[in-house]
This record gives sequence, structure tokens and C-alpha cells, in this order.
Amino acid sequence: LKPKNSPRRLLPSPTIKREMGACGSSTAASRPASAHAKGSEPTGLVSPPVMTCQPTFKDPTNDRSISVGSLLDMAKTPGMEKKLSTSNFDPKLNCIGYACRKGRKPAGRQPNQDSWCVHRVPGKLSAYGVFDGHGEKGHLISDHVRQTLTKEILNSVKTGNESSEVDTATALQEAYQQAQRGIMAKPHLGVQLSGTTATVVVHDHERERLTISHVGDSTAVLVKKKVGSAHELEGRALTRDHKPDLEDEKQRIENSGGRVTFDGYCHRVAKKHGAGPGLNMSRSFGDGVAHRVCGVSADPEVREHQLSREDYALLVCSDGIWEVITPQEAADMIKDYGQWQAMAAAKHLADEACRRWLAGTNGEMTDDITAVLAFLHPEHPQLSRVNTCTTTAPSDEAPSIAASSNSESTSISPSQTSNPGGIKAMPRKGLGGLKSTTPTSMTPPSSPMRTSFETLAVTDGERCGSTGLPLPSSLPPSV
Repeated sequence: LKPKNSPRRLLPSPTIKREMGACGSSTAASRPASAHAKGSEPTGLVSPPVMTCQPTFKDPTNDRSISVGSLLDMAKTPGMEKKLSTSNFDPKLNCIGYACRKGRKPAGRQPNQDSWCVHRVPGKLSAYGVFDGHGEKGHLISDHVRQTLTKEILNSVKTGNESSEVDTATALQEAYQQAQRGIMAKPHLGVQLSGTTATVVVHDHERERLTISHVGDSTAVLVKKKVGSAHELEGRALTRDHKPDLEDEKQRIENSGGRVTFDGYCHRVAKKHGAGPGLNMSRSFGDGVAHRVCGVSADPEVREHQLSREDYALLVCSDGIWEVITPQEAADMIKDYGQWQAMAAAKHLADEACRRWLAGTNGEMTDDITAVLAFLHPEHPQLSRVNTCTTTAPSDEAPSIAASSNSESTSISPSQTSNPGGIKAMPRKGLGGLKSTTPTSMTPPSSPMRTSFETLAVTDGERCGSTGLPLPSSLPPSV
């Protein structure tokens, strides 16, 4: 044996690389750094040199494929969240949040008719879609479109990017028309008197560009960092609601043999002679009767938006959100949440919408509520390391203020109507109508704003609405 006082050999400090803050210690780092040559005997302990743990973070858009969305759910319990199509999805890691819950409707006959999805091609494209069904089988149609349309849109955008001979807008038009033809070939979906909206936003990560396409009134909103403010955000709509009273939409409807009526709550599409179908939007999927005889269309409006660093987040929501919350209010509600807290922010938005619905209807109803929130430039927080080389994961309960920016904001399409009146003065269209049948004893709260719901309160008698439901007898016979 060597003498006890023989020199000891210290192992060099290992180089530690951490990703996403998972700082597990190596074997060499977890024991005393003193080590000895073979046959030697230690005479004491020597403290290891201090190691610096520098977590490295990757933008999750670069290397993770995502295909997730809501599942068809026939449950009729108000407030119930739709189940997820996969368990292999981490909202915190991907800086994406969602909420999709069934509304409280007086008739209570229909399940949640909203659907949503998120798809990502690693490092290239992400797509966010929301679909709001209406009519007796609207939940079936919105789920069918969820499964088929978004992937076709991704292929169209990808083809447009790769070929200068292919126009992206034209490719998207064809994708929507193909989806409409596919729906009409499935009569079991109730496609003559049921339908859905569709809003899909594609984020091109390489070109930093959004491509927005939509039919109906599920609005997409861009949340931007407000110029000149350290902690404020502003929300602006990227889409317009396709309503029959819009001048260009009304002209197309009338040129196609339909007409636009007003029922006291909102404008609806009707046959030139006679009542029905009573659809309150001018573009949709399904709704065969309205398409065939009234000029309703499945042609999407397509636009592009070049992103800047001031563009902070994207919200795609059904009108269950936008009926009671303005884009600016939505921006204010999410500003105190960190990007890894997207799930908590989306649920907070849905909770507030539900609260306002109940307050505006004396606790009688809420619409189906769906919100998809995606942060456009994920910046994960630098996680602190303790002496044991562990990290503390960010908490969903501790909001953080949005990052500041002094860059100039670019102009986008006009935002939705403001809501100075609070809960009872609904920000967009009020609560005058319902998507499902409503007892005639219920009196909707008065509001000067127009409604976007497909079916009014009904009694037995005349027929109306995209569902073919009966009209209240108190309405004028021309409706």
C-alpha cells in the first residue's frame, strides 16, 4: 500500500448541461469531489469547486410536433370541459392554453357544440382552430370540420410557401370548398339545417407570418405590447364577423335569391318568399338550405399579418367569449400571466365570460365557451438553481407582468365594439337570442347591441333558425 500521506487526485468538475430547468445532478457531482488513486487511502474531505448550472431553453416551436384538440362529447352538464384528444400534451411546455366548456341553456337538449384544435409541424408551421356549431347536430359538424379542415389548411399554406406558382389564398379557398363538399356528402350529420363556423390561424415560424382564414363569427384576436407602456397590452381583432347586414354580404345574399330580415334581436338570412332558414350569419359550413337558396357561402376571408416582436399572443375564441368580453378586455385579463401560464390565463378568460353571462341573464344561461391562447414568441423564464443543483419549476399561480416594448405598433383590422357599460351592456351583440330553444316565459335582458345567436325563444307554431326550430308567435309574420 502507498503511504497515507501520498498525494490525492481531484476529479475535474463535470460540465453540466440542463434543458428546461431539469437540473439532475451527475454521480460525480452528488458525492465529495475527493477521489484517490487505486490503492490509496483518503486522509480527509475536500469541498468540490462551485458548479454553475446554466439551464438552456429551446423554443418549443422548433422541435415538437403537436396534434391536439377537443373530443366529441355528448354530455349535457353545464360547465363541463371537453376532454382532450391526447394525453401527450404539455400546455406549460408549449406556452398554449385552452378552455372548452358547455354552456347553460334553458332547453338543455344539446351537448357542447364548440370544438378546437392545435397542430404543429416542427419548426415550420402551427395552426390554431376554433369551430362553433349550431343547429340540432352542430356538434357533429364542428367536430368533423375540426378533424379535417385544419390539416388541409396546413398543406395549402405549406404548398403556397414552397411554390411561387401557387397562391396561398386560392389554395385556402379550395380547402374550404373541399371541406364543404365533404360535409354535404354526409347527410347523417344533419347538414341541411345544421352547421358550424370555422376560424383557423396558421403561424409560419420561418417567415414570422400569420395567415388567417375564417367563415362565421369565431373571432381571432392579436394581443400586442402597447407602445409607450411598460406593462400594458392591447387586443385587436384579426377577423370580422360574417353577418347578413354587412353591405357586401347582404348584396351577395340578395343576388342569390335570399333576403335579410331583422327579428328585433339580430339580422337573419331568409328565403325570398316565406320564412326560414333564419341563419344569423352569412358564411358557414353545412347549412345546406341556406347555401342552396339564400346565398350563404363557405368561401373564407383570407388575410396575412407580418409578425413583429411587439405581437405578443394570439387568441382564437368562439362567440361565447366575444359576446361578453371585448378584445381589449381579453388582453388586460391575460397580461399578468407568464407565458408558461397560458392554461391558467385561458381558463381565467373562460371563467370571466361565464360570470358575465350569468350576470347578464339572471343566472339563466351561458353560451358554449371556447378559448385557445398561444404565445407567439415563447420566452421561458430563467429558473434559479440552488446549491443542490435543482431548480424550482414556475408556478401556475404566480402571475408575471408582460414584458415591455417601445417598438412601434402596426395597424390591424378594426377591433370590436368597446364595452363602457360593463356586464349588462354586452360588448358585441348582447344576450337577446339563444342557440338552443328557450321557454317563452324567459325575458332576455334588454340591450341595444345586436345578438349573434342562431335561434330565438320559441313556442309551438312557425319555424325558424338554422335548426328549423319554431318561431315565437309574437314576432312579425315576415320573419
